[in-house]
Amino acid sequence: MLKWLGIVIGVLVLLVVGSLLMLETSWAREFVAKRASAALGREVRIDENFDIDWSLTPRIRAGGIHLANTEWAGEGDMADIGAVEVTLDLRKLVGGTIVIPQITLIDPKIKLARNAEGTGNWDFANVEGDPPQEGDGSPNLPEIGHIEIKGGEVEYRDDGLNIQVASTVNTERNEQGEDRVRMVADGNYADEPFHLDATTGTFLALRDRQTPFPVRAEASVGSTRTVIEGSLTDPQELAGMDVTVDIRGQDLADLFPIIGFPAPSTPPFDVSGRLERHGKVWAMTDAEGRVGDSDVGGQVQIDLGHERPKVTGNLRSKNLDYDDLAGFIGAPPAVGEGETASPKQVEQARQLDREGRVIPNTPINVEMLKAVDVEMRYHADKLLVPNVPANEFDARIIVDNGRARIEPVRLLVAGGKAGGIIQIDAQQTPPTIDMDLEMRALDLAKFFQGTQFAQDMGGTFGGKLQLKGRGDTVRSMLGSSNGHMSMVMEGGKVSNLILEVVGIDIAEALGFALSEDEPVGVRCMVADFGITDGLMKSKALVFDTEDTNVIGEASANLKNERFDIEMLAHPKDFSPLSARTPVGAEGTFADPHVTVDPTAAIARGAAAVALGVLLTPLAAILPLLEPGEGQDSPCSRLINRAENRG
Repeated sequence: MLKWLGIVIGVLVLLVVGSLLMLETSWAREFVAKRASAALGREVRIDENFDIDWSLTPRIRAGGIHLANTEWAGEGDMADIGAVEVTLDLRKLVGGTIVIPQITLIDPKIKLARNAEGTGNWDFANVEGDPPQEGDGSPNLPEIGHIEIKGGEVEYRDDGLNIQVASTVNTERNEQGEDRVRMVADGNYADEPFHLDATTGTFLALRDRQTPFPVRAEASVGSTRTVIEGSLTDPQELAGMDVTVDIRGQDLADLFPIIGFPAPSTPPFDVSGRLERHGKVWAMTDAEGRVGDSDVGGQVQIDLGHERPKVTGNLRSKNLDYDDLAGFIGAPPAVGEGETASPKQVEQARQLDREGRVIPNTPINVEMLKAVDVEMRYHADKLLVPNVPANEFDARIIVDNGRARIEPVRLLVAGGKAGGIIQIDAQQTPPTIDMDLEMRALDLAKFFQGTQFAQDMGGTFGGKLQLKGRGDTVRSMLGSSNGHMSMVMEGGKVSNLILEVVGIDIAEALGFALSEDEPVGVRCMVADFGITDGLMKSKALVFDTEDTNVIGEASANLKNERFDIEMLAHPKDFSPLSARTPVGAEGTFADPHVTVDPTAAIARGAAAVALGVLLTPLAAILPLLEPGEGQDSPCSRLINRAENRG
């Protein structure tokens, strides 16, 4: 800004000197235009002779001033100024001091442009270095009392950032009698409608480092609204900030094309905090607000001093609604009654419903992962998941040159813990995903706290998922994935009320003898799946009670989200109910169905042989029940017995 101010002042001094020397002749006008052209390396034209209103403070007017544009910036001049009026104090001039009580710019029309290479049409070849400033040994700058702008218009085009804006600029006086500059702008920013209404201190106040420079701006880009208010003690360097910022919008992901801040898709948000700048580091501190149905606070900073901008920070929540995290996998948040979601996310959820799909097909933002590095920590005191007794949640998010890692993910849930590592490599084409997640020592009873089933449910369970895939969406990644998934539970019991809800015919088909008084004891449950090219097939599916082994087969296709499960009970002793009927479940992830099908093809005999084949390789998953668990447990005894029979 001072560079511009110095250029303007220099040109104005030439105007003043030319006016005084040659008065109102065309020679003076042409002389000043030529000197200004030589100084800027750009043609300057003045249409009208100088007009002087003589007094001890003469007013000098120059009309029709034009500054040529660069060739690449388009047609028309860079600047067209209807008139410039300068008041000069001759009494001070006699004493050797140039004092200009008033400068008035009438109908200035300015066209600013920056090309895709970052060159601005305000970069003048003949103007190098910084303009002279007070105290640097240069000749004294003129003392200017007031700059007034009437009918100013500024157009700005940035080909690199896809910005095209037209604004009006005028000076005005507020209710306290203080001079201010008012800018109102409209246009397009990153293919979204843009509006700005800003009020700041005057151009002359930019030079005053003793008095805070006031700033207030309301801006909108698409559905994102920002309000900035405060002051700067050094506005030239954007330093000494005492500024608050409030930003709200429909989706945090909208911030990336606007300011380059990386974020997953989220429900509507409203966050406020303090804006700070230290060199090339911008920070938002003391942040507080909401994202969807979750509270959020902390601090975030972006360092522009690296090859790629780097975002770091610490965020926290007291209560984190789990579906506000859905954007990490490209899914919409919950859109039911009482949930917070944008119209776009509501439509995305409806589209999944129309497709009969659960796994989202939103493209991964490869551009964002490659453009910005991230190191962010997040902590929530409580993760809110319906019917899940979850507590503290922690995650560390790292993005380095297109490679993203969430490690470790840690969740305290149901008296146990769950977590692991998730990695996405956007340097590969298409991107790859690598997941290694597990849960340990979860208490089944805690899932039923506060319900009529609580006293009759129990057991400790754990699980593990290892998966690698490739694709440009989560759906394609899972549809091409390879890996395995295991789950084990022991020492449990199942409420008869639950079995009645499932259905008497299904419960009896699975070998559960229902009793009004006693829950059904479950010694061990094991499920182990292999995953090949998106197809999950069970290697073992066993549900062991005191009286019955329930053995099953299951498959699920992650490409089309269809699945099929068959379970058959094998009594340990002869019983009139020995001829069990297989129980099945099939359909899609979005629309499952449970059936009792006597024609199902699952084998009805050789239970002991089946157990030996199924359970022999599964001893490695027993530690998921409880670290340090002894070998004399129901599941270990079942597996040992299967190994001996095998």
